[in-house]
Amino acid sequence: MTTTATASDDVPLAMVNNQFFDEFTDKVRVKPIPWEGYSRAGLISSEELARLKEFQQLSQKEQQQRSAGEQDGSEGTDSQLVRFIPLLVGLAEKLSSIDALQYLLVMLDDLVVEDKNGRAASEAVKVLAADNMEALTKAMFRCTERKDDYLGLKACKIMAGVLVGVSLKTSGRAAAVRNFSFTRMFAYLERCMRSELTSVVDVALQVTQSLLRVQRARSVLYNESASCLAQMVDVLRRTVRGNGGNGASLSGARPAAAATGVVAVPQTQYEVVFCLWLLTFEKPIAATLNKRYDVIPVLVDIARSAVKEKVIRIIVETWKNMLGDDDKAAAANVPNMLVAKVPACLTTLATGRNLKDEDLRASIQQLSEDLAAHTGVMTTWDEYLNEVASGKLEWSPAHRSEQFWKLHVAKMDEHNHRVVRQLAAVLDSPSASETAQSVACHDLSQYVKFNPDGKKLLARIGAKTRIMGLMTASQSAEVRYEALMCVQQLMLNAWRV
Repeated sequence: MTTTATASDDVPLAMVNNQFFDEFTDKVRVKPIPWEGYSRAGLISSEELARLKEFQQLSQKEQQQRSAGEQDGSEGTDSQLVRFIPLLVGLAEKLSSIDALQYLLVMLDDLVVEDKNGRAASEAVKVLAADNMEALTKAMFRCTERKDDYLGLKACKIMAGVLVGVSLKTSGRAAAVRNFSFTRMFAYLERCMRSELTSVVDVALQVTQSLLRVQRARSVLYNESASCLAQMVDVLRRTVRGNGGNGASLSGARPAAAATGVVAVPQTQYEVVFCLWLLTFEKPIAATLNKRYDVIPVLVDIARSAVKEKVIRIIVETWKNMLGDDDKAAAANVPNMLVAKVPACLTTLATGRNLKDEDLRASIQQLSEDLAAHTGVMTTWDEYLNEVASGKLEWSPAHRSEQFWKLHVAKMDEHNHRVVRQLAAVLDSPSASETAQSVACHDLSQYVKFNPDGKKLLARIGAKTRIMGLMTASQSAEVRYEALMCVQQLMLNAWRV
């Protein structure tokens, strides 16, 4: 599949593909359910039992037709089954048996999944959106409250399929999408992403992929369900560390031990990055995604080591969206792409990999050119500002150049001493590397050396105290040395206080 420039064309209609999920679905189809017993116990009415039997007969006939390849494009059993949707939803809303609920959801899912003609799904979506959306939502969320992963994820898959169908195919789509509780669904999917079962995490991510085809879902995930997105990014980070997982059965309660979400590489990487790609079609998200979650360096690590071209492709397309045609997004992301060495990564992909996909090679070339266009007009000072703003300082030539400091030290006091404050922030950041802290101490030393009055500012903003602390407390010899050099520079100018 070649990713294109639209966020909806390439996303399947909640087409979950997972071996354990599919195998369990096959077992649900043939598992006997005591419907007559439910009727005798008063759990379902005799009329509901009769209609359910009629539905099963028609469903069996439809399956036989499909197996025999007898169906053509004409209206047939598919459209007849759609009229039973209110019955299936109603039973799912009132029954408590896990086995019965699993069966009902499998039947509903069969109607929501799009066939090759798109007819059955379209008709099912219209029926649900018109009169049954509230009942469906109530019944499906009720299923997510049961301690059964398969049941909850099947319910989410159905809701995602209906919402995507509503947003794409019906004229009354606005109300159904607007009134849906995306936050509640993302909360459930987040719990699934923390599971110790690889299959549960995998299915939850695939359902999220489909759900993000809906524009409102993207906005809600980013702005109202940030913890779910943070968990997705965490799952992505752990694929780089190579976490494995247990692919055991989807059905049953989760293990008692605390779960953080296991992963399976590289499919998990593809699924999470696909979600990020969809999010970056929203310009405000594209401009701030990396600032919130620092995803660009993670994507670089994955792109460098990825074996599957589809993983590389979706990363490149995500970077293209983050660069985009929006000045705010480019201004926010180009500095971080440079610091994370995206241009070097693209060069490696273009020259060091035997990529078979011509479209992918063209996308890499285009992104390289776009990045070069943004960086070609940058001066050494611009590059330094980008590096400081990212917080990922390294020993580039500018830091060691006395001429650089003589030329630019006065600029460090512009915009309320912004650069100085950013360097001081690196010293306090728990996520800053030892190299970054070393460079920050060195640069502040140069700042004071060529601007002795800057000592007062370092004392006022607390940087002096922090540097003195690093001189003895840091476990890094390099950090202690650069902190010592900075303190010596401060003492040389002590008479100016």
